[in-house]
Amino acid sequence: MRRGATTGQGQEPDPQDAHAPRSGAASPGQAAAAHAPEHPAGPPTSPTSPSPSGSSGPSGPSGPAHQAERERDALPDIPPPAAPLGPAASERPAPARPRISPVSATLGTPGAPGDPGDAADPDAAPTRARHAVPFPHSPAPLPDGDAAQSFRVLAEHLADWESWEDASGKVVFVTPACQRITGYSLESFRANARFIEGIMHPEDLPLWRKHREMVASGAEMVEVEVRVRTQDGRERWLACTSRRLHEEDGAPGGIRFSGRDVTDRKIMLTQMKHQAWHDPLTGLPNRALCLDRIDRSLHRARRGSDNVCAVAFLDLDRFKVVNDSMGNPAGDQVLREVARRLAENIRTIDTVSRLGSDEFILLLDEVRSEEEALVTVRRICTSLEPPLEVAGRQIRISASVGVVVTRGGGCADEMLRNANIAMHHVKEHGGDGIAVFQPSMLEQAMNLMQLEIDLHRALDNSEFFLVYQPIMSLHDRKLTGFEALVRWNHPERGIVGPSEFIPVSESTGQIHQVGRWVLAEACRALAAWRAQQASMRGVVMHVNLSARQLSQPGLVEQVAAVLRETGLPARCLKLEVTETMLMENPDYANLVLRRLKEIGVRLCIDDFGTGYSSLSYLQQFPIDTLKVDQSFVARMCREPGHFKIVQAVVALAHSLGLDVVAEGVEEEEQRIMLSELSCEGGQGYLFSRPMPGEDVPAMFADRPKGH
Repeated sequence: MRRGATTGQGQEPDPQDAHAPRSGAASPGQAAAAHAPEHPAGPPTSPTSPSPSGSSGPSGPSGPAHQAERERDALPDIPPPAAPLGPAASERPAPARPRISPVSATLGTPGAPGDPGDAADPDAAPTRARHAVPFPHSPAPLPDGDAAQSFRVLAEHLADWESWEDASGKVVFVTPACQRITGYSLESFRANARFIEGIMHPEDLPLWRKHREMVASGAEMVEVEVRVRTQDGRERWLACTSRRLHEEDGAPGGIRFSGRDVTDRKIMLTQMKHQAWHDPLTGLPNRALCLDRIDRSLHRARRGSDNVCAVAFLDLDRFKVVNDSMGNPAGDQVLREVARRLAENIRTIDTVSRLGSDEFILLLDEVRSEEEALVTVRRICTSLEPPLEVAGRQIRISASVGVVVTRGGGCADEMLRNANIAMHHVKEHGGDGIAVFQPSMLEQAMNLMQLEIDLHRALDNSEFFLVYQPIMSLHDRKLTGFEALVRWNHPERGIVGPSEFIPVSESTGQIHQVGRWVLAEACRALAAWRAQQASMRGVVMHVNLSARQLSQPGLVEQVAAVLRETGLPARCLKLEVTETMLMENPDYANLVLRRLKEIGVRLCIDDFGTGYSSLSYLQQFPIDTLKVDQSFVARMCREPGHFKIVQAVVALAHSLGLDVVAEGVEEEEQRIMLSELSCEGGQGYLFSRPMPGEDVPAMFADRPKGH
């Protein structure tokens, strides 16, 4: 009996090799096998296709061989068998050589595109069984004579496990590689062809038996990857290939089994797959795996179950302070501890993922209502309340959480977007809370996004303009100054107030360009009025600074440049800041304000009484004027408490050598009361509404000079 001895698996086929597939049209069986579609492995259910020797047999599209070919997945090109060992070709006729049609595509690996295991579970490591094309000719004979010794040496040093069974199922040859791979003796495998089943992982045993069944049913070659347990208790992966052997006359000659240890490759692929689906810092699922699991949860919810899909977007409050003050290693430690607490407190059916930076996602499965989801989220978030020990310091962590609940509508990206919008809603209201997404939140977010887009073209299109509200002396109603107020003439929405677009421009950084334009335009307007009317010579222009402008390097130089360009004296410009702006970085703010005073600019604290109202800081800053917030002025006539606040502010300012301007004066009674308190100035609808610049000269043409 002659058996095929093919070696060299894993080498690239050489088109010029004498053993390459012969040219010419392939047989119908070969063509069908080479172009068979890929399908997951399944049990053969019908007779075999025509045998390689050409003898006829049961055939048809439902035959086992055809079924096995149809179930074959893609595998690498297989090189032709090596030349047989034995006497030279000149001493005897060359035997017929088997042919293997090359099969394209790549070896199936976990995580590869198109892998059905990927679609089922990204964390799974699937295996597959598949078969190749039949051998159309008899294999090369075993060597004899001197070549037999060479063959034995080669077999002993093969890294792959080779085992041959005759037609009766008896093992007639096995290489020492089986002992090197498993630790079990050669005699164990020689004595029983099914010994390998005894050391196989129980989960892979059905796949192995299916593999053997396909070979027994007529498949010429079948491949599968299985796990075996070694004698010392370890686990090894084997890439197994079983081929049918034939005698020269086409009669069955048994089965050749090849096994290659691919454990290292499996470990590497598992590690690569884990890295592709998990966050390296915390070990939690990353964004890709998070989206995949949300999509699965949405699919389950759409199937009509009573459960809903709930997603919570969790963002740590003031985490940047930890990174900035203690460094990135401390920040990483905080993130790992937060990840651990969240993972330990979720249910087994839930998922916690890290989206990036200090953002985490909670996917809640099998919750029946929004109320149940909120209860679960609150319970999980309580795990963050105990302080964290970081670098010898105790740090308390809070989080802003946005929750979205659906019964299967939308997709994973929309769920994350909506939960993120709800989270930012919590941030805008101080953080450390939970908000449930509402459609109005999305509408507001879309409006803000469109507003940001429109802001980029507003300056270029000259859509901003200024209005000026007079500041009057409460004693004799003389004009003492103007406050410049910016407005936006939106081409579609009409007039947009500063309370709507200034916060957006501050968050995007556009406030620097807008602020410089406002400063230059206001100074230019007052310089022109001063040139037209002598009564305007003592008038002061009030211009508001934003927090980002105050912290902007080069602010003093920018103000000085504007004064030079417009020709306005520095004493005629008064810059307004808020208490909150000063207290964010008091040392730096004090430095900037003193430099502004050095160039002659006056300074004012706006909305006094609504911020920190720290007297110790107030006397340190080089301030000229206090503005009493209109919220106190509006109720001072009806509520004695507010009157006393205004009275105290005026007295405090005077004790520090400052003058006072009251905002929001709308009634004559308010003017009289403020005047009796010796409040110097006031602005409000009692005197005038904000007016366009072109109306100012005519309105104040006949007024006497200011002081």
